[in-house]
Amino acid sequence: MFDVVPTSFNNLPSSLKRLRLEFCDLKGEFPSEIFQLTYLEHVDLSWNSLTGYLPKSNWSSTLKYFKLYNNHFGGSIPASIGNLTKITFLDLSLNEFEGQLPSTLFSLKQLTHLGLSSNRLEGPLPTHVKGLQNLNEFFLNDNLLTGGIPSWPFTLPSLKYLDLSNNSLTGPIDKIQKPNSVQEVYLAYNHMHGEIPSSFFNLANLIELDLSSNNFSGLIKSDMLLKLKNLETLVLSSNNFSGAIKLDVLSKLKNLTMLELSNNKLLSFSSDDGVNSTFQKLETLYFSSCNVQQFPNILRSAKSLRYLDLSNNAIKGSIFKWESEGWEQLSYLNLSHNLLMSLEQFPGENLQILDLRSNQLQGPLLAPLPPSLEEFWISNNNLTGEIPPSICNLTFPQILDLSRNYLGGIIPKCLGSSSYGSRIINLQKNNFKGKIPDFCADYNGLINLALNDNQLEGPLARSLINCTFLKFLNLANNKLNDTFPRWLGALPALQVLILRFNRFHGLLNISEDIRPSFSSLQIADLSGNEFNGVLPITFFQNLNSLKHARNLSELVLQESDEEGLTPLYALHFYDQV
Repeated sequence: MFDVVPTSFNNLPSSLKRLRLEFCDLKGEFPSEIFQLTYLEHVDLSWNSLTGYLPKSNWSSTLKYFKLYNNHFGGSIPASIGNLTKITFLDLSLNEFEGQLPSTLFSLKQLTHLGLSSNRLEGPLPTHVKGLQNLNEFFLNDNLLTGGIPSWPFTLPSLKYLDLSNNSLTGPIDKIQKPNSVQEVYLAYNHMHGEIPSSFFNLANLIELDLSSNNFSGLIKSDMLLKLKNLETLVLSSNNFSGAIKLDVLSKLKNLTMLELSNNKLLSFSSDDGVNSTFQKLETLYFSSCNVQQFPNILRSAKSLRYLDLSNNAIKGSIFKWESEGWEQLSYLNLSHNLLMSLEQFPGENLQILDLRSNQLQGPLLAPLPPSLEEFWISNNNLTGEIPPSICNLTFPQILDLSRNYLGGIIPKCLGSSSYGSRIINLQKNNFKGKIPDFCADYNGLINLALNDNQLEGPLARSLINCTFLKFLNLANNKLNDTFPRWLGALPALQVLILRFNRFHGLLNISEDIRPSFSSLQIADLSGNEFNGVLPITFFQNLNSLKHARNLSELVLQESDEEGLTPLYALHFYDQV
């Protein structure tokens, strides 16, 4: 990175028209006098680490293009910026500007692009504007703006893109007198409330609309949404909308690819099963936490569906074969936290993430598993039987969570091999027996391993020494019989070690060959075993990370009846990955 020396710009000719220094890895304070050169038309200093301020007066009157994107310029935006009557492109995004927006900014008539996102700008938007007739793109997201959203952004004749998301804007949306041709509107993550005015649905050219994470309320009428005939993306999640969305009506929006309505507890959906309708292009449907009680038949014909989230609802019964056959393109399916009891077939051949947690699924684990699965969550159900051999055929598994079921038998050896390669394996609270497989025998990418609350026995697999990225190891409440695994002290990333209530025995010796030993450990629970002798003080001296641990729950003192045994201190840990 190169420091900017202010004097290095002293020799710039006064006739300079274009200054382009984007992506030059520059830092230091940039002299604002440069912005006052008489004939300057084009300035691009984006993607550097420059600091500095905007001039309060004497801007170059010829300036047409001014881009400071992604730097560290600060201070307020001066009112004199309104004197740039020829400017068409102005982008100050991703800087440290603060204070209120000058009213003169909104009088610029030639401006086509205005980018002010990701600063610390505050205060309300003006209630009226006299300029911005040619504005195409308006970015004010990720600031500290307050007050209501006036109607004028929706009446600017040339505006195509409006982003006011992630501010602190409040109040309802004003009635729009003369709707414009805006195509993309993002108002997410504010504090807006009230109903969406009917005039809003006269924005007939809308392609993308995101009103998520606000406090909007009122009925959502499917017929009103049909007025937005060009709509491709509709995101209304995390509000207080009510009513029943008629999916067969929405299917008439032929360009709709994304529909997100999650976290509206008073909202539900319905469909007329007798109507021959289909979502031709729908790829994403998120309808989590919306009081859904059954699968809509219309999803059978959504052949383009790739992402489906119906979690946290009240869907009962079974996932029938016909339902899963309608989802051949699915890569993400979340049906967790419902009341499902059985699954006849896994959907499609392209599924990458499948979440069936917290249902009432019974019987053996369905096989074969789709080889494409990367994340498989099916914890907190009533599954029985053994892990099917097809689990070894997963091409690129990352997360496997079969915890809190009634599965038994031997843990397949393949789970520890390089061909499996999971980062997280959670098999806790089942009935698995036998020895722990050789995890990391030829692969070291494992990060979390939870095998607690089973019936595992024998010594600890020495191959765990190869798990150099392992952070979490929970083996509690088994029948493991071994001496203290001091060799685990060599694992540089290990933060949590839980061995409680097993049959570990002998002295708690720390390896003299490993310095430092257990260097990253933050939580250790060795209680409920058969260790004896004096707990070496070096054990605590090596646990330097314990000094910096955060969110630790409870320090437990385990007293021993053995005379002369130093009390064993351990950190109690809740059994979750």
